[in-house]
Amino acid sequence: MPYLSDLMTIKPEWIDYNGHLNMAYYGVFFDVGGDPFTEEMGMGQSYLAETGCTTYAAEFKTRYLQEVHADAKLRVSLRLVDVGPKSFHYIQELIHEDGWVAATGEGITLHVDQSGPKVAPFPEAVKARLDAALAEHQKEPVPDWVGKPMGLRK
Repeated sequence: MPYLSDLMTIKPEWIDYNGHLNMAYYGVFFDVGGDPFTEEMGMGQSYLAETGCTTYAAEFKTRYLQEVHADAKLRVSLRLVDVGPKSFHYIQELIHEDGWVAATGEGITLHVDQSGPKVAPFPEAVKARLDAALAEHQKEPVPDWVGKPMGLRK
């Protein structure tokens, strides 16, 4: 089962002149909603102070599926698709409190030693937690939108 965040509320200033959530703030929801998962994996804010290592986003793609309006409450799911020695591939959904999916995200996160900065292997304990989460998340099939290139429908 994927990680699922607590409900979060849209701030009024995040609504654009079209009357819906501005595209920039979908990224905020995905980022903030995924932070507790990173913390659970042992790579939260204190991890940087303790180890000098952190995570960096290498790539992120958002698919906007349905408009979200003011006062909506949303959750973010996070599910690992793959884990390597220095990075992980994950997917997310932005889920309205009524259960429908407003957007999806797909990303690659790198483990970074700030002294370089340079991409570095995960410590054993962190890698073990990621591998355990991956094993849980792989119990469900990978959605068909994962890994698809961007392009126009013709």
